[in-house]
Amino acid sequence: MKLRLSPDFFVDTDEYKREGLRFSILAMSGHGKSNAAADIVEDVLDQHGQVIIIEPIPEWHTLKARFNNVVVIGGPYQDLPLEPSFAHEYVQAALEKGISLVVNISDIEDDVEQLHFVSSFLWNLYRLEQKYRRVLFLVLEEADIYAPQMWDQVSKQSLSRVSLIAKHGRKIGIFPILISQRPADLHKSPLSQCNVNLFGKFTSPADLDPKTGLMFLVKKQHLAITEDQIMKLPTGSFIVAHKGGVDTVAVRKRLCPHGADTPLIEPKPFTADLSRALGSLQEEITKAISAKKEEESTVKRLEHQVQELKQRNEQLAEKANIKVSFKEMIAGNSEDNVSQGHVLSNVKPEETEKLENRVKLLEGMKKSLEKQVNDQAEELKLYGEFQSVLRRIFPKGIQPNPFLTSDSGGTGATVGLQHIKKIVSIEEAQLIVPTIRTDTVKGKILALAQNSFFESWRSVGDISAKLVDDYRFNTSDQAINGALKELVDEQVLGMKHTDRNRWELAPNVVFEGKKRRQKGGNYQ
Repeated sequence: MKLRLSPDFFVDTDEYKREGLRFSILAMSGHGKSNAAADIVEDVLDQHGQVIIIEPIPEWHTLKARFNNVVVIGGPYQDLPLEPSFAHEYVQAALEKGISLVVNISDIEDDVEQLHFVSSFLWNLYRLEQKYRRVLFLVLEEADIYAPQMWDQVSKQSLSRVSLIAKHGRKIGIFPILISQRPADLHKSPLSQCNVNLFGKFTSPADLDPKTGLMFLVKKQHLAITEDQIMKLPTGSFIVAHKGGVDTVAVRKRLCPHGADTPLIEPKPFTADLSRALGSLQEEITKAISAKKEEESTVKRLEHQVQELKQRNEQLAEKANIKVSFKEMIAGNSEDNVSQGHVLSNVKPEETEKLENRVKLLEGMKKSLEKQVNDQAEELKLYGEFQSVLRRIFPKGIQPNPFLTSDSGGTGATVGLQHIKKIVSIEEAQLIVPTIRTDTVKGKILALAQNSFFESWRSVGDISAKLVDDYRFNTSDQAINGALKELVDEQVLGMKHTDRNRWELAPNVVFEGKKRRQKGGNYQ
């Protein structure tokens, strides 16, 4: 596959078969980064390759004007809505059908949720591509958002996924293209993996900094490029560092219009097969969104009820305190009675008794309301836990699922929770809870534990890989973490913290028919 940047310059993918092909396109805003990337993408699509583009603002939807297998997810020009919990489904549909995707994440308003979605999407792409192994170019617009140099706990996971693909993607056919206007903010681990670098114009000292900016990369790769050359580049021209050397290239104009300049286009119609696939996925997403809204409505209703009960409780507590204070005044010491005799002399014994009874009634009502508030809060907490279980069991929305069976034997959405004992048997758990089968995430992890997999500390990545290798069972890190938390709470597994969490079979847990050596250890 030849990727032409100008009439007299191209990159031949055959020359990078052994080491893999990884692009970086770096230039200040308005100097042709997207145009250069579009030249590469259009050549890939023209030669029947596959492209997945992740963008924070709508730019790449104009590919639909030329290519009828490009599907836009999210944003104002969407073919499919963006549902954050459907990262796996989007990737699987794209790889199964050979669809090229433009994933616009602007519909996700929260920055943290954006990073979580991108991280999940990249992880599913890396895992599923191991099965399909298509020639696939992954374009990350504003790559410094997902792989920042100064990362925190929120961006750590997305950074690790970008680095993983940059280092090991070539083994399964993923070729990343990292686009950024802030090289100082882009993490040097994935950036240093790039073996075809397009350096456009920069003038900012921070972007050219030899310790953190563009010149750091130039120096690290021992390239004969100076700051003066970078600063004097005209718009649309790039210094290209590649396997054959260093060339200055005036990049040709893209065929499809730039989305930021030309938002309205006439898209090519989809093929009939692709239209059916999109219709099915659209229906699943619509059901999931509807179920999610219903769950959120229920949670809000419960929260409102708890708030009303708290307010009512506070009002009654205030009234009760007034009555109690009056009662204490009546039952005060003799000095108080003498000083207040003119008040108490007017209070009849039967009125005092009635007042005391009223105080007792209010105190009882206060205790009753406090109990109601606590019960409602507990119900809300249980509902949240139940909602989490549902999302793991029903990743496509709350609907009948062939993997779950009702107590009557038919299919349905009945949910049972496994009961774990100190002596554990997966078959016994099935008998206790017939609605949970061993092809759930928790059941599979128990099966691994029964086969001595947890005799040493294991990470989520180890567990995920083992599930794929032994059972062909793909699932998300979130689902695995949820199942592991339950098993830790039930004292089947122990957990420790290092640079990331690890799990091991807890001491003295024995599976039926197997012996386990005694092992001590503190878990935290």
